[in-house]
Amino acid sequence: LVALDNTRGLVASAGHLSVKEVARLVLEELQPDLVCVDSPANWSSSGKTRAAERALRVFGITAFSTGADPGPHPFYRWMRVGFSVYEAVAASYPLFRGGSPLRTAAEVFPEASAVLLAGRLRSPDTTKLAFRRQVLRDFEVDETRLPTLDRVDAALAALTGIYALEGTFSALGDPTEGVIVVPVATLPLFPLRRVVVAKGDDQRLKVGAISSG
Repeated sequence: LVALDNTRGLVASAGHLSVKEVARLVLEELQPDLVCVDSPANWSSSGKTRAAERALRVFGITAFSTGADPGPHPFYRWMRVGFSVYEAVAASYPLFRGGSPLRTAAEVFPEASAVLLAGRLRSPDTTKLAFRRQVLRDFEVDETRLPTLDRVDAALAALTGIYALEGTFSALGDPTEGVIVVPVATLPLFPLRRVVVAKGDDQRLKVGAISSG
């Protein structure tokens, strides 16, 4: 769990939390304007994948496929934990399905957020952690106090929430299955490309203009 304020300053950072602990932090201590969860919100009702995941693949972004409920399969346990988080905060933060994201719980995908903010896919010679840390730095989030990839991803989720509250976001997918919120108002017209940055070149990500809402 990571919380950012509207200046993108780090408010909270915690790991190895139970669902009950997450709910307590969100509902009693932090009381944020928006909760962003890196987990599907529902099983698919349209096939082997949800509409939101199919929409991401148009841009070259691959997400785990969320099919119909597979039963007690151990691989999908993390998704059930995510469902539990949505349920635990639902009384104060109902699931976002469209409209204003204020005081809702929204599904996000940190890889998609990082890629769309960067305007390119991660190059094969760059780790997920390095790529996502660089995106946070480029968007003025101090990532030095985030010790793990999970915390970095949580910060990307929070950054996505900031953009959503400012009105700069898109919601991909079918609201009945759950939409994925991404931090861009205008989606790419074509699949994104992988850009290999040669050693010695400027390592900063090249960031395109983003509408302010």
